[in-house]
Amino acid sequence: MSRLSWKLSDINRWGKQLQKLPIIFFLICALVFFAFSNSSKPRVLVLSSYATDFAWTKDINVGLSWILDKKPYSIQYHYMDTKRNPGAAYKEKAGQLARRLIERWEPNVIISIDDNAQEFVAKYFNNHPKIDIVYSGVNAEASAYGFDKARNVTGILERIPFFSLKEIFLQILPPDRRRIVHYSDDSETSEAIHQEMADFDWRPIDLIEHRKVATFEEWKQFIKNSGKIADFLLITHYHTLRRSSTDDTVVSPKEVMKWTIENSPIPDIGCWGFYVDDGGMLAVGISPYEMGEVAGKMTTEILENHRRPSEIPSTKSQNFVMYMRESRLKKYGVDLPKVYKDFAHATNHYYQ
Repeated sequence: MSRLSWKLSDINRWGKQLQKLPIIFFLICALVFFAFSNSSKPRVLVLSSYATDFAWTKDINVGLSWILDKKPYSIQYHYMDTKRNPGAAYKEKAGQLARRLIERWEPNVIISIDDNAQEFVAKYFNNHPKIDIVYSGVNAEASAYGFDKARNVTGILERIPFFSLKEIFLQILPPDRRRIVHYSDDSETSEAIHQEMADFDWRPIDLIEHRKVATFEEWKQFIKNSGKIADFLLITHYHTLRRSSTDDTVVSPKEVMKWTIENSPIPDIGCWGFYVDDGGMLAVGISPYEMGEVAGKMTTEILENHRRPSEIPSTKSQNFVMYMRESRLKKYGVDLPKVYKDFAHATNHYYQ
């Protein structure tokens, strides 16, 4: 009797286990389907030179999201964080890590953003048989990274809207006070910008000087002396200034701008939205949204319309966005045409 009872209980237990088999089978099938579905999706790596604490990077991601969010892609974001870590050794290591990620994951498209991503990563995959490259936010010429000779590369160059900047200077500055100076950090990005600025015809604006500055100590001296030689201050990048000639610590951009706006004897203008976000007076900003949106559209052309990158013409930034801070405009008595103020208000870039 006890033997029979044991067998019945055993059968009952196994019967309950068998009832679970359909659920287990369903879960296994779902996992297999999910794995297959993900493995068959086009893979896109968004490779950013900087990190998301940088407003420029965040806004490029917004532009990308307008195009990519509803696409059936497997998207991975990787941030090199080279703005806060501008040293050569760090950038080389960050490039190696990103290249290993690419070799392991094998994305169909790399969207490589800003110059460090090109210099330390993207250029190593020129003419790769399975990986295409869409660059964005590039200040140097495409040829600097061999992109002009690569069949698997296209993208959008980042170019300061000099004509719009010059037009605003002409509206702000009277004919007898049209001297400007330009200062920036000494990063690779700034090198390309200085070349652009030197090639541009500023007349009748008088560009007195434009300097790449290495340390915060030097920066302070140039800013203090700017009022002796110029009527307006043009600032581009200020993100890699070392503390001093004996201290390689990178000074935070907000600290640089806080000191600058408290000590500058003349009004100032920048070329990116982050400039006003950090406290600056006015910016005729390159549109980060355009940088992301155009790169996203090029990516869909490659993945959905099966166009080779060499068939998609590379382009340059066309749009700009106005940013302004009212309190600082009033401080220097700068009066802008209403259309510019309305533009800044309409895009939520008007600060008090």
